[in-house]
Amino acid sequence: MGELSTAFGKELKSLKVLMVEDNSGMRLLLRTMLHTFGITDILQARDGTAGIAELRSHEVDLILTDWEMEPMNGRDFITRIRAAGNEPVCFTPIIVLTGYASRGLLTEAFEIGATHLLVKPVTPASLLSRIQWVLNDDRQFERAGDVYRQPMLIHEREGLGRKRKAGQATWSLE
Repeated sequence: MGELSTAFGKELKSLKVLMVEDNSGMRLLLRTMLHTFGITDILQARDGTAGIAELRSHEVDLILTDWEMEPMNGRDFITRIRAAGNEPVCFTPIIVLTGYASRGLLTEAFEIGATHLLVKPVTPASLLSRIQWVLNDDRQFERAGDVYRQPMLIHEREGLGRKRKAGQATWSLE
């Protein structure tokens, strides 16, 4: 396909962000952090269903979504966003927030199209780092079955980090 993310090359202050999070305290925390970074154009949704509704009404540059929500969780939300035929919304970068990081969740999130993952508790430094990573992410989207995603290799280590290998972005648990 050759499409880049909608946030690629933009400035922090120009981003329009959609937060999809069921916990009101977490939404407040994220909104406060985003304001501190100079991001003021922020939409909010309580679950994936409300997030889909927001995306029908508004164009956004970046999505922050929780993984565990009801009635529509992060997995189903991302799958709907990345679905073939959902262009150009399907090229919006998605940062997954989760309190339960595991290799299986990480692999699944990237396979269905997550751009990045952030383990709770979220700190301003970790959130800013992930957003800046997305702004500099020049990987193009490719169709993989019924979804669009960016190429990703996962290497097992002790935590989550990004490396460059032979011109391809890779992830490792470091």
